[in-house]
Amino acid sequence: MAPCRILNQIPRELVDWKNNMAHKVNRLFQYIGHLSSLLNITPNVAIIRALLEFWDPDGSVFSFGECELTPTLEEIEGFLQVPGKGHPMVFPTNGTREQFCRFLGLKQFCMNQHSDARSCPLEFLYTRFGEKEAYDHHHEDFFISREQWEEKGVQAFGITLINLLLFPQKHGKVIFSTVNMIQSVFLGIKGKPPTLVTIIIADIFAAVTECRKKRGFFYASNLVLQMWAMEHLSKRKLNPLGSCLPTANWVESHREKVRKYYRIASPSLFIQEFNALTSDKIQWVLDWTKVRDPTFKTTQLGFIPLASTSGLIMYVPQRVMRQFGYPQRVPTIQGVGSIELNTITECRSIVLESWGNLCSLDNLHLDQVNKVEPKIVPEYNDWIKSIVKQGRERVPLVSVSLKEQNEKLRKYLEDH
Repeated sequence: MAPCRILNQIPRELVDWKNNMAHKVNRLFQYIGHLSSLLNITPNVAIIRALLEFWDPDGSVFSFGECELTPTLEEIEGFLQVPGKGHPMVFPTNGTREQFCRFLGLKQFCMNQHSDARSCPLEFLYTRFGEKEAYDHHHEDFFISREQWEEKGVQAFGITLINLLLFPQKHGKVIFSTVNMIQSVFLGIKGKPPTLVTIIIADIFAAVTECRKKRGFFYASNLVLQMWAMEHLSKRKLNPLGSCLPTANWVESHREKVRKYYRIASPSLFIQEFNALTSDKIQWVLDWTKVRDPTFKTTQLGFIPLASTSGLIMYVPQRVMRQFGYPQRVPTIQGVGSIELNTITECRSIVLESWGNLCSLDNLHLDQVNKVEPKIVPEYNDWIKSIVKQGRERVPLVSVSLKEQNEKLRKYLEDH
């Protein structure tokens, strides 16, 4: 089977665009945090291909023997310094070329040179917004003034950055379908900046699930996933003020902490590293993770349904309590799979209602937190051993089909 294809190079035009913007790029922080700093990160395809072999799609976790890890809402929010819990959720809806042009102040006719009605090349946007004299050279393509173009240039960079680094496509183009989501990021939802964290995580879960089964292209942020994994591999002394630094750029300081992993270019070497992982070798709690009142479920469900751009995904943080420093308990729900995009509309109310009713677990107290070596309750030992045994008995790379997962989740939601 051919290996999964992954974004393996940061486009040069995107880097030049950021450099041309100079200080104006700082205007994006309130919307997308330190996302632009991802341009300084070198993609490591090897670690993503290795991670695929350890993914449990039913539990939405990476299983390394008796250790389970998964990207959490709090980790991604803190790492990128973007809006998270308490902010409206950006729900994936399909946008059009007309909406894309209207948002950026472009006349539709200028898109006619592209036969693809669903996307446009990065070069097209860069030559109209990224170059310093772009408005003078292409003013006939705009229905906005130079002053308006100056402001739209920041948003155009933001929409391109989000597209190519969070929602990458195999053809490397900027897709129009994301414009409604990204427009919400800049305009807000009911007067509040919304969060992209839920879609970032859900898309990663969907991509690793699909690539593990079918290979194909990794339609999610491999950069966020690789940095998250490397941070957990790098055992270190934590910054005691990490979660109290709301503007700290953890992306910029990332490379220095995990430098040795960027020198590994073979999936097999990462697989060896993952196979040798034990509890004492894992950096369970990351510097920026807020451990006060972490989200583990909703008031109605033992998991959290998240909407990705390709389907509905179940996020089960109860399986990774140690990533918040709390003693790991046996989760009340182990996982219920995922469903396809055609059921997102049916479940939209469940997703949005769940997001408004996030909660923690009973009997959790801050004095239980151990960020250096989180504990486990005795019953968990037996439970995780049974999970590992079940995994070994499975046929490699044969997992529950999406249709079976659909039925499983639908039945669960009907019963609850």
